[in-house]
Amino acid sequence: MASEQGVEWDREVDVVVVGSGTGQMAAIRAAENGLSALVLEKEAVLGGTTARSGGGIWAPNNYRMQEEGVPDSREEALEYMSRATFGQSEPELMEVYVDTVNEMVAYARKLGIEWMIIPGGAFPDYYESMSGAKTYGRPMLAVTAEGGGRSDEFGFGGPLVRALQKSGRERGVEYLTETPVKRPIVDDDGAVLGVVAESEGRELAIRARKGVVMATGGFSHNEAMVKAFLRGPVIHSIEAEGCTGDGQRMGMAIGADLRNMNESWGSPVFYDPKARTPILAIAPELGKPGCIVVNRKGKRFFDEAKAYHLVTRAFYHFDTDTLEYGNVPGFAIIDSGFRSRYNLAAHPPNIDFPSWISEADTIPELAGKLGIDPAGLEDTVARFNQFAETGADLDFHRGDTAFDKQTGGDPDRVELANICLGPISTPPLYGVAIWPSVLGTCGGLRINRNAQVLNVWGDVIPGLYAVGNASGSVMGAGYPGGGSTIGAG
Repeated sequence: MASEQGVEWDREVDVVVVGSGTGQMAAIRAAENGLSALVLEKEAVLGGTTARSGGGIWAPNNYRMQEEGVPDSREEALEYMSRATFGQSEPELMEVYVDTVNEMVAYARKLGIEWMIIPGGAFPDYYESMSGAKTYGRPMLAVTAEGGGRSDEFGFGGPLVRALQKSGRERGVEYLTETPVKRPIVDDDGAVLGVVAESEGRELAIRARKGVVMATGGFSHNEAMVKAFLRGPVIHSIEAEGCTGDGQRMGMAIGADLRNMNESWGSPVFYDPKARTPILAIAPELGKPGCIVVNRKGKRFFDEAKAYHLVTRAFYHFDTDTLEYGNVPGFAIIDSGFRSRYNLAAHPPNIDFPSWISEADTIPELAGKLGIDPAGLEDTVARFNQFAETGADLDFHRGDTAFDKQTGGDPDRVELANICLGPISTPPLYGVAIWPSVLGTCGGLRINRNAQVLNVWGDVIPGLYAVGNASGSVMGAGYPGGGSTIGAG
């Protein structure tokens, strides 16, 4: 940190926001209320991990649910969150989320950002067996003037962050890219007065008269922090490359308390050595009939049609016999029947697979190429094919839940006893490694209901706020539903 003594301020504004993902909303709201706001982004483009996201939010009892007559309530949402955060959130944070998320939705609509429930009812609440869960309506996607969907180098969140940027500029928010913040500036009492940033090769001392908002994202691209805090290895993170824990470390330097540092928004991924980012390995592919995921022993270890965050936990089973994470990596196994119908690793049906996806005519041959125990894989495929015939997965109950059916299943396969289960029998067979990864880490600076950062004694650090993945998430150790991370931000 730096002391105010001897500081010559290069410029002054009311509010400094460090990071340009969901933190943009803080800058927009400041400008809306007559304050000058400056957004500092360390990368060359705006948007951070939000731009790579699905572009959605998790909003209980939202206006779309009300329009369609889908019942929901504050009480049900809080009951569900209290369970879905697995004891690592705080009541005041959950309450303020449920009580204000729809105020944010209404304000975003004034900015020209509309919302729609995910078509087809896909992505119900991720823990649908918990009290208060809903199987339809809470996750919503942003729809902007440029439409929805994936865009250029971004993910589905690209239109959302650009809509926020447009709204910010219209209200006088200033954006500086390639301007990493290096440290906070504090007074003798520990209050945050501003930041030191680096721009065009020189340091700038920027005073923030009203406050600094840390919106720097997670820390999955900081190897030392990953090893120090997370529960197991993270391979090929999807989080934006600039997410190296800057906000967490700057807060720690001035005595900030931390929350949820051992947690992340997990997802399995495929890894293409030539790609900029890994490829999501999620239920719309893995849960389709005719695909299984196994470990090196050839054994399945989760329900392939479950939500990405849930199944990522299964990779971190520690094998006390081999003294390693025995499910890292896992392997997706399919046959030609699957390939003729569905995507695998984002490759459409019947196109040539890249060399990093293995092909073989027999199970033992495929097992040999992937480093899997052949006898174990043969036993697993035979058992799974029996499940496909009877329609009941006795090991992991795949296809029993609304999420499985709506997200992984194929309703057009009326010939199947279970729309999530199909045999693996037609050669050639294909296999590819999948790895535990993160969409972002969700541990960071401890905040109160006003997003003020608290120190290790539980006192407010004046002038310092945190949002999004730079803060200790309101979602605790859980992932209640699609859009939980963007909604909280």
